[in-house]
Amino acid sequence: MSQGMVYNIQRMSVQDGPGLRTTVFLKGCPLSCLWCSNPESQKSSPQMMFFESLCTGCGACMEICPNGAVMPMDEKFGRDLEKCTDCGKCAEVCPSKAREMSGKEMTVEDVMDVVRKDALFYENSDGGVTFGGGEPTSGGEFFLDMVRAAHEEGFHVTVDTCGFCPVERFDRTIELADLFLFDCKHMDPEQHKKLTGQDNTIILRNLRTALNSKTQVRLRMPLMPGMNDSDENIAAMAEFFKEFDSPEIEVMPCHAFGRNKYAALGWAYRMSGEYTPEQLDVILERFANHGLNTVIV
Repeated sequence: MSQGMVYNIQRMSVQDGPGLRTTVFLKGCPLSCLWCSNPESQKSSPQMMFFESLCTGCGACMEICPNGAVMPMDEKFGRDLEKCTDCGKCAEVCPSKAREMSGKEMTVEDVMDVVRKDALFYENSDGGVTFGGGEPTSGGEFFLDMVRAAHEEGFHVTVDTCGFCPVERFDRTIELADLFLFDCKHMDPEQHKKLTGQDNTIILRNLRTALNSKTQVRLRMPLMPGMNDSDENIAAMAEFFKEFDSPEIEVMPCHAFGRNKYAALGWAYRMSGEYTPEQLDVILERFANHGLNTVIV
């Protein structure tokens, strides 16, 4: 039975597809978007997250750490990132949840046991199961086995994807999924690479294939001030979608909800500033001028 790394399973979700859903978040992503709000999803291995504000200074972590990575810090206990190996022993004894592990090895059956618990709610709300990440398709055979299991049990399957996926794996996903929530970040390959670490050649190929298939596609765009909201980029996007009669796009305006996660990982937070309502109205007008209807999610 295949297994892989899952960092969260969220039940009763209403934002990740139609109806009530269970969303399975897989760890690992081939992109490193500047605006990523779930940085703990990027690496495929388990990571320890330290939320300083929750630390009560009990010292249990210091007593158990095998690597000397815990250090006193203003009546609390921080960590030495160079010594920390993400072994998770400190998280096991932390009574205040200041230290938590992101990432757990699970089998397909482990995941399906959770998914099945809300089967009645899926049926009554036209919901189902959503696979997200990170980038869920980076889970390889583990991801495909989960999608197949959910599909064979009759659950509505949604895949929340950035589209950066080997062609053969993506085409197999199309055969099993009912809906893609497909991110479209930037149309220019070089700009896409600057913003995410990868160009968009394979992404646009997979998006075009999905739009030409029988699987439903909902287009989504993380909207970032000064990064991908130019009139030129929006015009290029509208031109691409004319071929597929897809005039609606769900936009996700910049927010700072993930800032505390960067601090918990010891990573630098790379975003600054959010849209004012007036600024957002200007950007949304650009979409309208190019024939694209927008829905804010």
